[in-house]
Amino acid sequence: MHSGNQQYLLTMRLFGLFIKCPFREATQDCPFLDIRKLRSLELKFQLAEQMAGHPSCRENVRKTHEACYRNRMQQVIKACRGISVDPATQRTVAPLGHQAAVGRL
Repeated sequence: MHSGNQQYLLTMRLFGLFIKCPFREATQDCPFLDIRKLRSLELKFQLAEQMAGHPSCRENVRKTHEACYRNRMQQVIKACRGISVDPATQRTVAPLGHQAAVGRL
């Protein structure tokens, strides 16, 4: 896939994440909480573009979201199978402060 297309797709993916968590309610340690609280869609989109365009930020955001997504999917699967999910065993993802990420862009 062309690099420009990858960056565009990541921008759109991040923009979606900046609007709402795919699991309806985000975890309390979600690094995107502060961004989701912003009222300006334009600002959210600009942040998504900046993060998608910055290699280290892009990789950090991707890893953070994918780790959270895998963890949450495992919780959903266990709940569907009737297996109790112990909150103490849930893996937490290190928060990504958007201020720090944006400051390095």
